[in-house]
Amino acid sequence: MAGGGVLSSGISGLLSSQRALATISNNINNVNTEGYSRQRVELSSRTPDAAGYGFVGTGVQISSIERAFDSFVTSQLRSSTSSSAQYGEFYAQASRVNNLLADADFGLMPSIQSFFNAVQTVADDPASIPARQVLLSESETLAARFQSFDQGLSDIRSDINQTIQTEIRAVNSLSAAVAGVNREISSALSAGNGNSPNDLLDKRDQLILELSEYVSVSTVELDNGAVNVFIGNGQAVVTGFDSRDLLTMNNSFDPEQIEVGFPAGSGAVELSSQLTGGSLGGMLGFRAQLLDSAQDGLGFIAMGLVETFNAQYRLGSDLDGVVGNDFFDSLGGTGPQVLANSTNASTASQIGVTVSDVGQLTGSNYRLERNGANYTLTNLDDNTTLALSTFPGASETVDGLTLSLNTGSIADGESFLIRPVRNAARNVDVAVSSPQSLAMAVPVRTSNELSNTGEGTINAGSVTDAVAYVADTYSVVMADATGGDADGSAIGVISDDATTANALQYRLMINGTAVYTQNEGDPLLANQDALAAQINLSTATTGVRAYVDNVSGTLFMAQDPASAMPFTVTEELLDSGSTPLDSADAVTGYFGSALTGAAPTNSFTYGGAADSYIVIDSGNNTETSGTYTSGAAIAFNGMTAAVSGAVNSGDRFTIENNTSGVSDNRNALQLAALQTSLLLDNGSASYDDIYGRIVADVASQTRQADVSSSAFNSILQQNLEERASISGVNLDEEAANMMKFQQAYQAAAQIISTADSLFQTLINTMGR
Repeated sequence: MAGGGVLSSGISGLLSSQRALATISNNINNVNTEGYSRQRVELSSRTPDAAGYGFVGTGVQISSIERAFDSFVTSQLRSSTSSSAQYGEFYAQASRVNNLLADADFGLMPSIQSFFNAVQTVADDPASIPARQVLLSESETLAARFQSFDQGLSDIRSDINQTIQTEIRAVNSLSAAVAGVNREISSALSAGNGNSPNDLLDKRDQLILELSEYVSVSTVELDNGAVNVFIGNGQAVVTGFDSRDLLTMNNSFDPEQIEVGFPAGSGAVELSSQLTGGSLGGMLGFRAQLLDSAQDGLGFIAMGLVETFNAQYRLGSDLDGVVGNDFFDSLGGTGPQVLANSTNASTASQIGVTVSDVGQLTGSNYRLERNGANYTLTNLDDNTTLALSTFPGASETVDGLTLSLNTGSIADGESFLIRPVRNAARNVDVAVSSPQSLAMAVPVRTSNELSNTGEGTINAGSVTDAVAYVADTYSVVMADATGGDADGSAIGVISDDATTANALQYRLMINGTAVYTQNEGDPLLANQDALAAQINLSTATTGVRAYVDNVSGTLFMAQDPASAMPFTVTEELLDSGSTPLDSADAVTGYFGSALTGAAPTNSFTYGGAADSYIVIDSGNNTETSGTYTSGAAIAFNGMTAAVSGAVNSGDRFTIENNTSGVSDNRNALQLAALQTSLLLDNGSASYDDIYGRIVADVASQTRQADVSSSAFNSILQQNLEERASISGVNLDEEAANMMKFQQAYQAAAQIISTADSLFQTLINTMGR
C-alpha cells in the first residue's frame, strides 16, 4: 500500500505540474494578446490520510486558475482611455480649425488687410482706374476667402456627421459583443461550478475598454457574472444578455446636423449633449464648443464687414454720379436663418428675422418659444431669456435683430432656432463689377457765397441716408427768427371804438419803407406765406427778404444782399385822413405789436449777427430751419453740413450735387477708416477685434485640448504600465516558473518511477 500512496501522490504532483506548465505556456503564447491577463495555477495540499501515528500527506491538487486582475486599475484604465481619446479627438479637430483661421499668409486677416490697403490706394488717387481695378480684385479675393473658410468649416461639420454614424455603428457592435460575452460567462460559471472563465472575462474587459475609446462608460456587475454597461447620464447600452443600439437622428432644429439618439418608447431622445468621453464625446464637444462658435464668429465678422461697409458705401457716388448702391451683396435681410423645431406645426417661413442694426449684433444664436401667453427669446450663449413685449402682435427688435410674425400664429410649446450670422460668410459676394461704378466720392459739395459779410464757413458736407437723399441745389440762408405771425384769430383785426369817425389803417414798414398797408375793413392776410410775399415785394428797396418755415411756424427775415448792419421793422396804427386816433382804437400787428390810439407805433431791430438759419431748395421751398449754433449739424433730406464762425444776416452757403467728383476721395477715406472703427458689438470692437477674438478662442481651446490630451496620454501610459505590472505577462518570470514546474514535473515522474519499482519489488517478492 505504501507504493500506492507514493504513486497517487506522484501522479497528483505530475498532473499539477503539467497544468501549471500548460498555464505558463498559455501565458507565453498570449504575451502579445490585447487585454490578456496573466493566469496562474493556485495549488493546495490534498486531504491527508489518517494513520495511527498521524496524518499522511496524499499529494497536491489544483485549487483554481486565477487571472492577475485589479478592478480599480481596470476602472482607471477605462477612464484614462476615454479621456485620452476625448481630448485627442478634440485636439485633432480643433487643429484643423486653428490651422484654417490663423494662417499668417492665407488666413482671413491678411485678406482683410489687403482689401483695406486697396481702399486706401483708391483714396490716395481716386481718379486712377488701375487702383480701382485692384480694389475690385482684392474684394473678390476677400469674398472668396470668406466663402472658402466657411466651406472648410462646413466640410469639417460634414466629416463629423459621417464619423458620428461610423462610431455609433462601432459602439453598437461592441455593446452587442459585450452582451454576447455576458451570456457566455454566465453559462461558463454555471457549467464550471463557479470557477472563473478567465479568457472570457479578459475578452469582455477588452471589449469594454474598446468601448471606452468611443464614449465614457460605467459598469455594474450582476450576480450571474454579467455586467450592465452605462453611458451618458445613465443610459444602459448593455443590460445582462441584451444590448440597446444607439441611433443617429437629425437635430430637432437642423436636419443637416446628425445627433446621437437613444431609444425611448416608440421614439428616441437626443443624447448628444449628455455624452462625454471617448472620441465620440470629444467630437460632439468640439462641434458644440468650438466649431459652432467659430462658424458663427466667421459669419459675424462677414455680416459686420459687409453691412457696415455697404452702409458707408451707399453714401458715396461713383464716377457717373450714381448714389445709393451696395458694394457687397447685402446680408442683413437674407442672412439670418430661422429653423423650426421638428415637432412644430408652424413653419420657419412664418417667422421673419432681419438685421436692423449690425452694430448691436452679438454673434449669438437664439431660441424663440411660446409658453402659454408668453413669448420668450433666449440667448443660447449665456442662456439669458427675454420676455418679448410686442411680438407677435407687432415686430420687436432685440440685439440688432427685428423679429416679426409673417403669417399665421405660433402654437403653445412651439419653438424656433434663430441663427443670425451662421451662413453669412458663405454668401459674401461683390455687387460691383466696374471700376467706374466704385462710389469713392461724396454726392454733395458745398461753398460760401462771395457776397457774404460774416466770417462763417461751411464744411464739405456729407450724405447720411442714401434713400432719403434728394439731389438739388440748396441755400443755407443765415437769418433772424421773428415774431411775425398771420395765423392768429385776432392778428391784423383793426378795432375802431367809433368815438370819432376814423379811417383806421395798419402799416408795416422796413427800414422806413412801407411794405404793407391794411385799411379798416380790408381782408386779413391769410398766413405767413402771404405776409412774406408782401415783404418780399419791396426787397429791392428795403434790402430785406422774408422766409417761412411752415413746419415750425416761424417767419425768418434776412438782409438781401447780406449785410452786417441791422434793419428795423416798424408797425403803425394811423388814420388815413387827418382825424386823431381814439385811445381805444387798436390792432394787433402781424409782428405781434399791440398797437392802440395811445401807443400807435412799435419797432423791432433785426440783422447784424444772425441767430437762425433756413434751408431752401432751388424752387424756394423751405426744407428746414433752426437756431444757429456754430459748428452744429444742419441735417435735412438725407444729408448734413455744418456752418462755423460768426455769420451775418443774409450770409448764404450752397449745398449742391457733386457733379464733378472724379478726384473726390471723401467717401474712400471714410471707407478706409472703417477698418479700425469700433462699429461692432455695441461700439466696442472693430473687424480686427472680432476676428482676433475668434482666433484667440480657437487657439485657446486648441491649446487646452493639446495640454489635456498630453496629460491624459501620460495618465493612460501610467495606467497601462500599472496594468502590465499586475496583469501583463513577464517572459523572464514565466521562464523561471517553467523551469520550476519542469523540475517539479520531473521529480513527480521520478516519484512515480520509484513507486513502480517498489510495486514491482513487492510483486516479485510475493511470487516466490
